Amino acid sequence: MAYTVLARRYRAASFGQVIGQDPIGKTLRNAIATGRVAHAFLFTGTRGVGKTSMARILARALNAPDTVEDCPKPDESGGPLEPIDPGVQQRMADAIMRGEDLNVIEIDGASNNSVEQARQLIANAGLAPTDQARFKIYIIDEVHMLSTSAFNALLKTMEEPPDHVKFILCTTESHKVPATIQSRCQRFDFRNISTSAIADHLQSVLAAESVGAEEEVVWQLARLGNGSMRDALSLLDRLIAGGEQPLSAALLEQMLGLPPQDMVVRLVDAIADGNVAGTLEAASALHDGGIGHEQLIDVLIERLRQLMLAAACGVDSPLLELSEQARAMLAKQAERFDTSALVYMIALCENLQQAGKRTSNQRALLDATMVRLALAEKMADVTALLSGGPASLPAAPSTGTKKKEEALVADRAPVSAAPTAPTAPSTRPVAPEPPRPAPAPEAPVSPGPPPATPPTAAATDPKAIWQEILSMVADKPSLSWVLHMDLLSLEGGMVRVRPQPGHRDLVSFASQQGARLAELFQQVLKRQVRVKVDDSEAAAAEAGPGPAVQAAEGRVDQKTAMSLPMVKQVLNAFDATVIDTRPLE
Repeated sequence: MAYTVLARRYRAASFGQVIGQDPIGKTLRNAIATGRVAHAFLFTGTRGVGKTSMARILARALNAPDTVEDCPKPDESGGPLEPIDPGVQQRMADAIMRGEDLNVIEIDGASNNSVEQARQLIANAGLAPTDQARFKIYIIDEVHMLSTSAFNALLKTMEEPPDHVKFILCTTESHKVPATIQSRCQRFDFRNISTSAIADHLQSVLAAESVGAEEEVVWQLARLGNGSMRDALSLLDRLIAGGEQPLSAALLEQMLGLPPQDMVVRLVDAIADGNVAGTLEAASALHDGGIGHEQLIDVLIERLRQLMLAAACGVDSPLLELSEQARAMLAKQAERFDTSALVYMIALCENLQQAGKRTSNQRALLDATMVRLALAEKMADVTALLSGGPASLPAAPSTGTKKKEEALVADRAPVSAAPTAPTAPSTRPVAPEPPRPAPAPEAPVSPGPPPATPPTAAATDPKAIWQEILSMVADKPSLSWVLHMDLLSLEGGMVRVRPQPGHRDLVSFASQQGARLAELFQQVLKRQVRVKVDDSEAAAAEAGPGPAVQAAEGRVDQKTAMSLPMVKQVLNAFDATVIDTRPLE
């Protein structure tokens, strides 16, 4: 006897067995019980969610109601229905489920899409059903494939069909079905099936087939089904055919060409450690193992998404559809990441996906992105130095003098509080200060309100304010993206910033995270502000070149020079101070 695949052998036979579509099954049962069954239905949804199965069950409930276990008794308010022989009902039910019943005609819209075939259907619809059947039912699968002429030919028949005719249209692309057809149907939208529901059904199928499997294998198959029960059962059929039992994660990865989970965990651990070499080696190992660039990035994005959900909602959140073993492993990794940092990493991977479509050297972009992910925190320190902000500097040698240690501490202090660099002593004699006249006696003044405290330079100077903002985020990896921004203006309650050259990919992310930057300004200014991210050419011209560009062009001032990493290292090494700055000839 020929083998029947699992997707057909375990097909739903009643309304309640169609997994994930309980509201639709309940509505159809109530329609049968109250005698309000429409003459035309439109079932729409992605593949493998139960559209054709529900259509066949509805056909059975109409022509052989006693064979559907959860079918209500048909309404007889219009008069008693003629009883149907139980043997005939069972024969019709079996034929309907096989797609061979003469009164339930299944049509493939892709291969029967001409106007001539539509006219033939209309002609046959006028014939009465046979073999004690009450209705002649047409199930048209992939109905969106019909031609415009075929749809037009069906309009009149679908609007006013004979009393014994029912239409059930099924499609995965409802937007391609003309509105004139949809308006003549009762529409039911089939939802994607949840991963947990698919996993539960796979467990029951494995038990019925007496096949053992690891829990992680079942959940992985359910996730790969992507909301489709048929896809998940097809993958399970393929895995069982491999011949190994119990089904293991290694067998699943080998047969389906999936990246090994332990290597994905190793890659994420290297990113968390800031280990550039380890990150590149882990990514290279996945690539050399046959995992393509797109699949590698998809897998990494999914892992980062799981970490983000675990960090934000907890590892026990129902949003994480994982086995207990996978949850325990995820919990350990989630402790090493901040939610905002994970959002930023996902944005980097998304940008790589878009850029990879426009280049022939995808490997170079992949490696560069891996380095950016691993160096996220260290790159924040470098950017702070180039922007004139504070950053972590190497510790002074143990043999250094006390003066060097004090200089190092001064370098670590916020820029807004840093003292002005000492100037060269003047050789001109200082004129004696003339004697000051004695102050005149003051008239008594009635006490009044104390004068308003004048704003400090740090509270009014946009540059000083921006330096203070940078000092606040320099040691916060989740806000490291701020170090890649330039301040354009600070006027009233509006703050305008733009990404630095080479970081235009931050425009979308910075716009979404603008509220967090606004909170930092509110802490400094003690008032409400709004942040606007500007990426126009005018904004780039208005911002002007950064310190590194100024240094390359010989236009650097003393304050900017002291903020450069190389200058700071020289000052610390030689216990020196900056006397003057001059452009190189």
